[in-house]
Amino acid sequence: MVYFDEQHGDKLELEASLKDSLLKLLQNGCDALGVFQGLLVQVERNALNILLQVGVSHGVNFKTIPSFSESELCDERLPQSSENSSLVFQQWLSTYFKADSFVRGRFHDVDGKKLCLFFVNANPNQSNAQSTLLLLDELLDATLEARRIKKVESNQYTLFEKLQNVANIGTWEVDLVSNSLTWSSQTRKIHEVPDDFSPTLETAIGFYKAGFDREEIARIVAHTIETGAPWSATLQLVSAKGNSVWIETHGMAEMKHGKCVRLFGTCQDVNKSVQLRLELEEKRKEAEAASKERGMLLSRISHELKTPLNGIMGMLQAIKFETKDNIRVRKADIALHSADRLLSLINDVLDYTSIINGDFALKYDDFCIRSLVEDIVDVFKAKCAEKGVRLYAVLSFDNDTYVHGDAARLSQILSNLLSNAVKFTQKGYISIQVTLKQQNDIPILLASVEDTGVGMRENILERIFSPFQNDAMSNSEELNGNGLGLSIVKQLVSSMDGELDARSELGKGTCFDIAIPISMASNARSAQATIELSSEMLSMPLDILVVDDNDINRFVLASMLEKYNYVPDEAENGEVAVQKARLKKYDIIFMDCAMPVLDGVSAAKIILDERLLSEYGRIIAVTANTTAEDKQKCSEAGMNEFLAKPVEQRSVTLQIKQTLECKSITA
Repeated sequence: MVYFDEQHGDKLELEASLKDSLLKLLQNGCDALGVFQGLLVQVERNALNILLQVGVSHGVNFKTIPSFSESELCDERLPQSSENSSLVFQQWLSTYFKADSFVRGRFHDVDGKKLCLFFVNANPNQSNAQSTLLLLDELLDATLEARRIKKVESNQYTLFEKLQNVANIGTWEVDLVSNSLTWSSQTRKIHEVPDDFSPTLETAIGFYKAGFDREEIARIVAHTIETGAPWSATLQLVSAKGNSVWIETHGMAEMKHGKCVRLFGTCQDVNKSVQLRLELEEKRKEAEAASKERGMLLSRISHELKTPLNGIMGMLQAIKFETKDNIRVRKADIALHSADRLLSLINDVLDYTSIINGDFALKYDDFCIRSLVEDIVDVFKAKCAEKGVRLYAVLSFDNDTYVHGDAARLSQILSNLLSNAVKFTQKGYISIQVTLKQQNDIPILLASVEDTGVGMRENILERIFSPFQNDAMSNSEELNGNGLGLSIVKQLVSSMDGELDARSELGKGTCFDIAIPISMASNARSAQATIELSSEMLSMPLDILVVDDNDINRFVLASMLEKYNYVPDEAENGEVAVQKARLKKYDIIFMDCAMPVLDGVSAAKIILDERLLSEYGRIIAVTANTTAEDKQKCSEAGMNEFLAKPVEQRSVTLQIKQTLECKSITA
């Protein structure tokens, strides 16, 4: 037989309060039966686990006692008393308990374990032995049942706490009779207070955000106490750690004899859902504003297009029947002026659309800053002279000052500001001052455009850089404009990490100040050098094809080529271009991209695949589609250059020069 003193099997764990009750029960049993040793044992298949024992002056030396002989312990094998036990069992009893008699109670099932009361050296023939055991078993049943109920309640409470934590819902209760407030653990977490925090109704209300939220919860609570009506509200509180939290609070009242004696309810952390809802609402408002802005843009464009189109169409019709040269020239000038205004509007719309769609990108290069500003000033001198307004220009840098930046966008900024000044100035002067200064070893381009025009009221000045925020009160169509110029200037300056400020006084004029960080060019070079073609170069013949589905566009390009005595062939779509290329080896093909029947990109691929060009031939893309994707498609098709409409004479001249230079080398 093996002797051991260690836990055998899964020993039942008893809570401290339960142990105290059971020890008292065992002691009472010992007293009633007149014995010194009482045990609470857990019966396993091959061992007895002693859970509790009292009166151990001659007690058991082991916590776990092996089974008697080689048999297993069970209901049938563990006798009710020593009176009907076998010799083997009596030997086992004597060995481990130093006893020759015992009585035990009935088996009790606790958490799947079998327990029984075991009294050593008790006389089974004692007159009150059975009745005492019966009573003790009933008391043990009652004690174990109380434990079971308490455990169920504890499990339910634990589950309830977990559910509160999962749902982020806390509970609370206010006893208005004792003026006490109770918070659950989750409610404390929501308020971010320590576990020992003692809330009151006043301090609980004080957690709500000062202002509307605190006043609203105070009003709700007061109304419920008075009427007993339940409440439900979504409000914001500020936790003990200073964090703002949106909660959804629900409350009910318990009324007795028409008087509120108790308030109870829940509070749930709904911060994420409310924040999401607020963000969605903000995005909805932004989308509505953007939609409204686009609607205003379309409405303004449709209105603005009418004036320059009317000027162009009217003057062209008048020129058709005009016989006097001087009047015909004047009408042509008006038509060109209207065309410039139309082009300016289209460019503004394209720029503004590009900016708000996020497609805008700066293009940096080296250029002469003085030449750029002087060219702009020369353009506006004539416009100012027409209105009788003086134009002053102060440029505080050398003639050979070269910088690295986006020349086209910088020119657009200054041109828009000068155009705005000319538009709003009827008398007096306009001045532009441009200088370069070092600030923390960074070159800063400073520009100031000032006028003595009509000026602006304070409310207009505050929103002048927002689209369509011009002076709509003006009766002059010219003064109202399209409302995009200054907005584009603001966006361009911001994209260059610069600053833009405006000062104005009604009736006295306006001044715009710009500060843009810029880099100095590493190697000075002419940004817009004049392109010259020698008579020797122009003596070489060129076969040129102009491809465009619009006859006016073909006429414009042909006119630019005629300046150098080149008369091009023409094609109205890509299919015709391919047919002509199969009949003649062209040196230059100016190819529009968007055409019916066969587009320019597809036509270029066919011409290049079939090797239809001359040995130095080039295909030049000419299109109004100027996105990065459009340029990439043209490049992948094998086109050599990319010209954006409207095409400038300088760009066409450059293509002629490059082709002639290539031809002269191979000749």
